[in-house]
Amino acid sequence: MNVIHIVESTATGTLSMVRLNANSQAETECNVSVIYNVRDETPEDLSNLFHPSVTLINVQMMSFKEKISSLPKIRKIVTDFNTDAVFMHSSFGGFLGRLALLGKKIKCFYLPHCISFMRQDISTIKRTLFVLLEWVGALKSATYVACSNSEGDSIKKYIPFRPCVVVENAVNVNDWNFQGDWASRKKQVTTVGQIRLQKDPMRFARVAKEALAKRNDVEFVWVGDGDEEDKLALIEAGVKVLGWKTPDEVKKILRSSRYYLSTALWEGMPVSPIESMLSGCVAVLSDCAGNIDIVETGSTGYVFKDEKQAVEQLISLFDNEDLASSLAEAGRAHCAKQYAVERYVQEMNSLIKV
Repeated sequence: MNVIHIVESTATGTLSMVRLNANSQAETECNVSVIYNVRDETPEDLSNLFHPSVTLINVQMMSFKEKISSLPKIRKIVTDFNTDAVFMHSSFGGFLGRLALLGKKIKCFYLPHCISFMRQDISTIKRTLFVLLEWVGALKSATYVACSNSEGDSIKKYIPFRPCVVVENAVNVNDWNFQGDWASRKKQVTTVGQIRLQKDPMRFARVAKEALAKRNDVEFVWVGDGDEEDKLALIEAGVKVLGWKTPDEVKKILRSSRYYLSTALWEGMPVSPIESMLSGCVAVLSDCAGNIDIVETGSTGYVFKDEKQAVEQLISLFDNEDLASSLAEAGRAHCAKQYAVERYVQEMNSLIKV
């Protein structure tokens, strides 16, 4: 079977899921190609992240001109490859991919990885515009593949005329799973991701500043890069901004941290918190779509509704190591069972009947 993936956002969680899909399909002897766009945050060793048999094809989709010119390029690649199934990732990848393939009879699957109209930083008018753009993209028949129940509910509400299935994200449990001495880890609160509005770095900075005012024996760390103004605010609040790191470096950082803090405003189903929980961190996550699908507060981690509660939860964890370590272990065990690659691959393969 010939399979093509189209991805505009070649970084963070989206890239993780593209890798997982493409590599697992390649291991089942599918012929797999990935049409990708290069961003500033795209890893330099991109080819090393994929199975040796996966073919990478660069088609730029950044500027408006590149987006328009990408349409005939994508269509030609898919045609020449004699493609059986196409997987389109993220909003731009899904929109451009579906427009490029209008009129072609081919199995198409669209994985938004947090669909655009779930954003919480936009007006009702702009959200309506995003819904209308999704309707335009939906002129090409494709099955929506939601990465969480929260995203699935949102898609079914606004796009009821296209099929939607939920296949929760997964990670390679064996790569991240950690079982060791929790007490030997640093008193460090870590997050991983791009410094941008979705992740609400300003809220992270405020939580860090208030927590550090109460406790001077902990550190707050942001792994990633992005908006310069927000980065400066993080640094001024006492947060160490480490910039982008390789997956192995991220793994090492998470395995040496005790706590993971997400202040995101919205998510599809974020991969980094799952990786952090598998790595042995106790998760403290904002009460937003995606995050609430991962953690059951008080059982496998904490979910907070506002900054005051986030600080209170962190302080309680700082003060009670037994509580923190037990939550970390419960979260690790939950993620190892719920987000295993084997489950994800089986569900994704059933879509194309590999």
